[in-house]
Amino acid sequence: MDMWKPYKDAVNTILPHAKVVVDKFHVVRMANQALDNVRKSLKAHMSQKERRTLMRERFILLKRKHDLNERESFLLDTWLG
Repeated sequence: MDMWKPYKDAVNTILPHAKVVVDKFHVVRMANQALDNVRKSLKAHMSQKERRTLMRERFILLKRKHDLNERESFLLDTWLG
């Protein structure tokens, strides 16, 4: 189901006992937006060099794990510690 509140409200009204399943696309989009917001907030406390590095490497977070090269996998593992 789409995560738009009017849809959720309509389903809850018409089918109060229905199990709601959220569309994967919307969950992934929200996670990406949250990561982007964190990245932007961290940027304020970084040097110009660190900001350039972050800008260049932010796409690692958006890649599928099996598409990462060895360096990108290492960085991601380090970040997620």
